Amino acid sequence: MGDEHCITIGDYGRLDNLEEVSLRFQPANPVVFDIKNIVMMNLKSNQFSGKESEDYNAHLTHFMDASYTINPTGVSKSYKQLRLFGYSLSGWANDWLDTLPSDTIETWDQLKREFLDLYFPTAKYLTRKKEIFSFK
Repeated sequence: MGDEHCITIGDYGRLDNLEEVSLRFQPANPVVFDIKNIVMMNLKSNQFSGKESEDYNAHLTHFMDASYTINPTGVSKSYKQLRLFGYSLSGWANDWLDTLPSDTIETWDQLKREFLDLYFPTAKYLTRKKEIFSFK
């Protein structure tokens, strides 16, 4: 009875082997390159948190502008944007990104489509269009 190992709630949240466990979104073909501080500051200065009042389209435009300021050798534009996008998110949007299964997103276009489907689904667009163009 004295040799029993008691597991506490804190034990469930502790990561024992950080090399094997990744709680962050990982694209199918992750790349590693240095991100300059100015790029990181630019990405983090206009983070998108997923609140309804935020403009997802303005965020994507800002993100694209920021991502063009860095051009690592041998890294495609798509892979670069996959690596940088997480730094431009916070709050709920960052949590959403982390729920995407690792190794399922291969290109920036796929990740952008997932983002747009979440924050601007077609049904939402059609409802909004109907509201704008209905004349009563």
